[in-house]
Amino acid sequence: MPNSPTYTQLTLTRAVYGFVAVGIFLVGLSTAFLLFTKSSTMLDGALDTAVRVRASSAGQNLAQSLHTDWRNLKSLTQNIPSSDPQRITGMMDGMRGDGSRISWIGFADVNGKVLDASDGLLVGADVSERPWFRNGLQAPYAGDVHKAVLLAKILSPDAPSDLRFVDLAMPVIDETGQRLGVVGVHINFAWAEAYLREQAEALGLMLYLASADGQIIMASDDEIPNVDELQILRSSMSGADLDGREVWPDGKTYFSSLVPSILYADLPNFGWRLVGRLDGSLFGGSVAAVKGQWMILIANLLVVMALLTAVFVRVFISPIATLGQSAEDIAEGKDIYPPDLSRTKEMAQLSASLARMQVLKSR
Repeated sequence: MPNSPTYTQLTLTRAVYGFVAVGIFLVGLSTAFLLFTKSSTMLDGALDTAVRVRASSAGQNLAQSLHTDWRNLKSLTQNIPSSDPQRITGMMDGMRGDGSRISWIGFADVNGKVLDASDGLLVGADVSERPWFRNGLQAPYAGDVHKAVLLAKILSPDAPSDLRFVDLAMPVIDETGQRLGVVGVHINFAWAEAYLREQAEALGLMLYLASADGQIIMASDDEIPNVDELQILRSSMSGADLDGREVWPDGKTYFSSLVPSILYADLPNFGWRLVGRLDGSLFGGSVAAVKGQWMILIANLLVVMALLTAVFVRVFISPIATLGQSAEDIAEGKDIYPPDLSRTKEMAQLSASLARMQVLKSR
């Protein structure tokens, strides 16, 4: 009898396990690579979007709140031509409320003399040189932040020395189209600062309000940054829309977004720009957690693939090995009958062929 042939040590079972193992390794490696390299890019994109949406929301909320005062001013202006001075003063007092938001409302004639005012403040005073009067006599007007001039002299002694206002003004026109004067509203800027701080806390970011000339007039963290040190603040001077990652004076990298204008409906433009800043490092733990969850998911998938491969080998590969052993036994002259395996067409063909060979050999 001829010597038995020498077979390679690589079996079909080992080949299948090896193929699946290499495939799992390559898929796992590529997935881990993409996860750890692209997660930073994905995080940057998410944070850019988050700070842009949140800053825009804060600016929109501020504009909507100021528009309430603007709407009340329009109603007051329309009622003045047909109202007596006492009723005008009453409407002004009602609009002013407790004075925490609106410090003063007044109606001045075309010469700049105050005819009516909330609480009677500045009645008879000459406001013809004030910007709100000069501009408001021509068209609806919104004035940027400024310190108190006339009111500072008559407000209560305990009023803060750095009292600042923003102005709203509108011309008073009667039914014939004749201009009768201007109604001006002084809004306490401390209210706007408190409002933006609340917005910043609620939205989880820092807010910086820039005036029309690009100077920072309000910071939610009370730390006014140097405009020259930051690109996004320099951009606020031109009103260009800008967002992205930037290193701030404290040495940390933040995601920032510039809202080039704060507008709502027919509210006049104050010329403000709003900068929102988000600390990306606060989200590092979340990213690490997401990466950890992905790694656990990948590990679970690998275990499932290994189990499925073992089942596949046992059901479909091991029978082929059995048939191979039967074929070798028949070739060596052993009187055996091959197992009848029909799990696949190929197994059935091999099993039947070996059976016929054994029958023919026995004749």
